[in-house]
Amino acid sequence: CFSFDMLGESAMTAGDAERYQAAYVKAVETVGKSAKGTEIFAAPSVSVKLSALHPRYEEKTKAQCLPILKQRIIDLAVLAKNSNIGLTIDAEEVARLDISLELFAELASTPELKGWNGLGLAVQAYGRRAKPVLEWLAGLAKETGRVFPVRLVKGAYWDTEIKRAQEAGLASFPVFTRKVSTDVSYLACARFMLSRRDAFFPQFATHNAQTVAAISVMAGDDRRFEFQRLHGMAQSLYEQVVKGELINQPCRIYAPVG
Repeated sequence: CFSFDMLGESAMTAGDAERYQAAYVKAVETVGKSAKGTEIFAAPSVSVKLSALHPRYEEKTKAQCLPILKQRIIDLAVLAKNSNIGLTIDAEEVARLDISLELFAELASTPELKGWNGLGLAVQAYGRRAKPVLEWLAGLAKETGRVFPVRLVKGAYWDTEIKRAQEAGLASFPVFTRKVSTDVSYLACARFMLSRRDAFFPQFATHNAQTVAAISVMAGDDRRFEFQRLHGMAQSLYEQVVKGELINQPCRIYAPVG
């Protein structure tokens, strides 16, 4: 099945954000119609980027942007809940992590979304706070009585994070600087997620055959998880994962649109 991402990263104006919101609404409605009562973790889903929904989605303008962002996401989430599909908040730059977690916590406690386990989050393993974020999410899941679908990815903004840290003259980087460290972080996060399936429906986004094999072994006989891949990538690998005799595990295709 698919997770559709209506590309709209970093809206530059209020008009841009309104157009992206309308595109997300249309996407949720369209995907919801195709779900046809499928169980939520097996149904198609939609991924959204918060930076598409407000032109000043950043810490220094939090007081102004959070109320608007919250209402826009709630509107989308209610639509997704009514169609019983998932809505995942995509990961962005590390500088936006705190504000996105603050918003996510408010969404998890919103009365209109009670009883819906489709509220998801993407976590980037190359971030040095990835494991603590997952521990925080597990606590939030217990506190709110939810199961969060969490997409674990390795990370998409490495060059930007390194350059910004250098420009700011920071003493260290917010992300791991060696690939092997990110790989270790990914497996450590995966192990934690698999140990807390009371809190998570784990979604492992990877194109790495060794990572796929490691997760399959760690998961044991409990197959309540899925793999994810980008549309057009790792097709031959996932033909073996989905249809092969060794793993036989579902894969969700992350499909950017636009």
